[in-house]
Amino acid sequence: MEEIISTLGPFIFIQREGVERVTEDPVLLTEFLLPLKKADRVLDLGTGTGVIPLILCSKTDVETITGVELDIHTAAAARRNVDINGLGARVKILQSDWRRLKEIYPRGAFPVVVSNPPYMKKGEGRVSRIRQRAIARCDIEGTLKDLVDVSEYLAGDRGRIFYIYPVRRLKELISELVGKGLTPRRLAYVYTGRPYSKLSLVEAGKDGGLSEGFIRRL
Repeated sequence: MEEIISTLGPFIFIQREGVERVTEDPVLLTEFLLPLKKADRVLDLGTGTGVIPLILCSKTDVETITGVELDIHTAAAARRNVDINGLGARVKILQSDWRRLKEIYPRGAFPVVVSNPPYMKKGEGRVSRIRQRAIARCDIEGTLKDLVDVSEYLAGDRGRIFYIYPVRRLKELISELVGKGLTPRRLAYVYTGRPYSKLSLVEAGKDGGLSEGFIRRL
């Protein structure tokens, strides 16, 4: 399969044509969660080919970034991107189902949990025959409820959670967050011009609340 070699900030980024496709969504999400402290431990749920960890390495001094990816081939591609850029000391790629992370990490293990999750519900719209693309776009291997549940556990009582998600499913997202005792702290809207183009950027945590002053459009 043909590979596409491009740059991502100061780094080289490799993806397979017709399988992985980098959009601006992870870029928008990483800009939204900045700044970060050097000591912050960051967990990227559904890291794909490692876009968010690479961007964070280029824009922050964070020393510990863990990307979790279910698909074995996509996880291998993420590890390759980490290795060719010499980022193995800062970035770890874990091939795992995020629903099993409670068996691996203690509660509150990550002060920062971030995710650019699948936007489509299972049974909604057309699903790609390519497994990697199907998993990336549709929640066939983990629902929104699953995502919020594990995010709340791994962030604990003091951590921060960041998502990018379609505006049309924002009410559902807020409901799941509140159901786990999480409160939105910041909310921004962005329009990308693609399908599912009206997106929301959300920061949530155990304390604080959403006020009009924190609602903005990008």
